[in-house]
Amino acid sequence: MSANPHPRVLVCGASGRLGQLLVPRLLARQARPRVFVRQAATAQALWGDTVEVAQGSFEDAAALGQSLVGIDRLFLLSAITPALAEQQLRVIEAARAAGVQHIVKLSGSDWTIDPPGRSLSGDAHGRIEQGLQASGISHTVLRPNAWMQVGLSRIAADLRSGDVLRSQHLGAGVSYLDARDIADVAVEALLNPEAAQQRLGARGPWVLTGNQALRPQKLAEIASRLLGRPITAAAPVAALAADPFIAQVHREFFTLMRAGHAAAVTATVRQVLGREPRTVEGFLAEQLGALAVAA
Repeated sequence: MSANPHPRVLVCGASGRLGQLLVPRLLARQARPRVFVRQAATAQALWGDTVEVAQGSFEDAAALGQSLVGIDRLFLLSAITPALAEQQLRVIEAARAAGVQHIVKLSGSDWTIDPPGRSLSGDAHGRIEQGLQASGISHTVLRPNAWMQVGLSRIAADLRSGDVLRSQHLGAGVSYLDARDIADVAVEALLNPEAAQQRLGARGPWVLTGNQALRPQKLAEIASRLLGRPITAAAPVAALAADPFIAQVHREFFTLMRAGHAAAVTATVRQVLGREPRTVEGFLAEQLGALAVAA
């Protein structure tokens, strides 16, 4: 791989939750990000003229090919849909044709992929990983565990209107991971993959987790301490997503979580970044800060 200190990086999924964390980190490291988005106005509202903008979709072969012209490295992320595997495999083939040197793929959680057959999204990501391996392109696969910003995002809303923390995995621990740590690891995988891989040793997907698995009852204890009032944990009352495909994906996630499959803890974040992952308690302190002041 080229030792270019200012590589040109195409970021797919740039306007989403993780992309919005990744792009400024790339800019801070003096990389040259180009964002691939459906609406140029969205990117311009987020970053102005600090990034190159390529407008298009994975279905538009011409726009996709043009977005990859001159690109050194690619961050591959897209929403979970029935077309996930076909879309990302199309991007990988276009990247191979364009001479991209390294791809970082944001994959599914390890427990959704291995063993196969337990998760629609995990199986799709598994197909993409196989295609990436077959492409011959240098690559890094990131398999992040459940994100704090997703799995814990409703806690503040729950506790604003009551004293019950709702969870889909009562009785089972989950090693939640902060999306900011995922972004930090992704930067290393994009800009310094050889050194990071050397620190990790064994090849294969980078399985990213938080530093401990916590049950909802423990989350409630943390929230009680932060807010200074008793908090309990209970199952949610809200329905799953209206879209049948997404609802099925969520059911599979929650079934695996309740069976304890999301509780594994790895040292990958610490090995790559040289520091411990951000903690659930720190995240909840940020989320519940306004409520604690109000109390």
